[in-house]
Amino acid sequence: MKKALLIAVIAIFMSLQMCYAQKNQVSDYNLRKAYELFDQNDFDGSIKYVNMQLEETPKLSEAYLLRAHIYYLQDKYGFALTDLNMSIKNWNKKEDIQKSTLYWSRARVYVDLNELDKAIDDYSITYKMLLKEKNTELIHTVLYERAEIFYYMGDVEKADADYDLMLKHDETDQVAMIGLARNMINRGEYDKAIEMCNKCEKYDNTYEAIYSFRMQAYDKMGKTDLAIDDAILYIYYSENPVYYEYILKKHLTYSLAKVNKMINNNDDNYMWKMLRTSIYEWMYDFVKAIEEYNNIEKEYGVSADIYYYKSMCYSEIGDTDHAVAEITKYLEMGNAKDYYGLSQRANYYREAGRYDEAIVDFSQMIEVYPTYAYAYYMRGWCYELKGDDKTAMENYNAGIDVDKEYPYIFLMRGELYNKQGMKELANADFEEILKLDTVAESGSCRQYALHFLGRDDEAIEWMNKVIENDPENSGQYYDKACLFSRMGKTDEAIAALRISLEKGNRSFAHIENDDDMDPIRNHPDFIALIKEYKDKPIATINGDNDKQDEISNISEIPMKKMYSGVYEVECSVNGLPLKFTFDTGASIVTISSVEANFMLKNGYLTSDDIKGKQHYSTATGDIHEGTTIRLREIKIGDAILKNVEATVIDKQQAPLLLGQSVLERFGTITIDNINSKLIIKQ
Repeated sequence: MKKALLIAVIAIFMSLQMCYAQKNQVSDYNLRKAYELFDQNDFDGSIKYVNMQLEETPKLSEAYLLRAHIYYLQDKYGFALTDLNMSIKNWNKKEDIQKSTLYWSRARVYVDLNELDKAIDDYSITYKMLLKEKNTELIHTVLYERAEIFYYMGDVEKADADYDLMLKHDETDQVAMIGLARNMINRGEYDKAIEMCNKCEKYDNTYEAIYSFRMQAYDKMGKTDLAIDDAILYIYYSENPVYYEYILKKHLTYSLAKVNKMINNNDDNYMWKMLRTSIYEWMYDFVKAIEEYNNIEKEYGVSADIYYYKSMCYSEIGDTDHAVAEITKYLEMGNAKDYYGLSQRANYYREAGRYDEAIVDFSQMIEVYPTYAYAYYMRGWCYELKGDDKTAMENYNAGIDVDKEYPYIFLMRGELYNKQGMKELANADFEEILKLDTVAESGSCRQYALHFLGRDDEAIEWMNKVIENDPENSGQYYDKACLFSRMGKTDEAIAALRISLEKGNRSFAHIENDDDMDPIRNHPDFIALIKEYKDKPIATINGDNDKQDEISNISEIPMKKMYSGVYEVECSVNGLPLKFTFDTGASIVTISSVEANFMLKNGYLTSDDIKGKQHYSTATGDIHEGTTIRLREIKIGDAILKNVEATVIDKQQAPLLLGQSVLERFGTITIDNINSKLIIKQ
């Protein structure tokens, strides 16, 4: 929010600068010089000249305003507030500045000082002044900012009132519409939110926020595919889309089909192809993801990002050598001190048991970021795995010394204390974890602390809560396997490990070197399980369920609603363009005798396509006899159906009538009444 406000403030001050530059006053040199330096981002120099100006003209409101703005940009809100108060006190209408601007600026400072009631008061004064000044251009922004403050204060009704006021001033205000839609979603009024987004879409369908919020409403209603449709549009129109992954992950095969369609329909496909690799990764099809990255690299050239992501895919399939090679390329492309790149390579080394190489990278990480406990924790663990407990303890102590809020390093030190027989010190570390680790989410280690404190039932309960919050994450089940292994629950540990492997975990190098697995490592069932999954084709793991729902094509065809309530849709039959009527109550395909005769005379039907006679019933219940023919191909959008039996009916007004039972042979049929579309998923 602050970024958007700063942009608006800068625009105001640039206009002030232009106005002031047009003056021809003897005493304005210092202020004009201050504006010039401000424009060059020389804030210290600008303040120097503002101070000189105020020595000459101590009641110049505009000078205080400029200095307040500089302080605001420097996050010196107290100084900014003081100057704004002086600016308001000394304002006179002879200056080239509206008084509303002063109150507006002060309102923003109050926001950053978290004095929201005072901010609201100043926004209200500003709005009244803008009305009096007839400054309609700024009314939108002032009302929007006040509405946002009301929203964050939890006063949604007042926020709605401001959005309604925005629409009163401009009935096409899309920002106000989306603000109302967001509040409707928060109240659970999903239908109303969708209706508001649909209205907003009619004014400008490129406004990204429409799709961001409508996808949320559809998701809340359980309409996953419609939510994904909007997620795709949101990605398409937004320069920086966020928080869409959780929508796409809810139906991956459908998401993949939608992305494939975008790739087929657009020229600039880098973003969509990168998204497709992400979907392959979410499907745990890392081999396919690697192939896609290689294709992107051939088409668009080398990329540090591709090396980074590809290394992670190789790691997921247990190919440490290639993982290291790819992340090394990333580091060599100007990222030698990149903390995350070093972290990835260090972990690849650690998981493969290459502890000396891992220690080198973790040491580099500490040089880059000396106050981050994670690097000390991992380096200490490597030393411990090498059997050097003394150096491991030194690292754990050093990590805790720089960051006492990281639970895992207390866990590692506590375990080492246990190993050394220092039970009291160990328990103190485990108790510290219980204070720090209070959210059941991925990365939690509270369950281990509970186990070491002898509270196994609580440990299992916590582990299950972690899994409930992210049930598709293979790492959670691996943690459960580690926990049960430490508890001596062999069967439960192996069962949890199986689930982890089924969900895509292929980090065999890590499993083989993880001391958590030592209690079950020599068990025949453990050995057999690891061999079973090592021998499985990588791309098929965790793929069976999704492949049953595989969607290769999506067609979206406009529908025209007729007065009778049925829909008319364009299609082609044996290559002849026709329009068919979509009747959900029809059980067979019928074609009018006029179209059938035309097709026969013009070669669209042959004598081989005429099958014989068939009796059919009308809506009145009367039985009639008709000619049965074969339609070799019906094409609707990109969807094609072969060898469809149809009955020729005299006096049928519709050229072709298809019932829902027949259309379902295409795949999944969705009727989008809002956008008048027939959606066919094959």
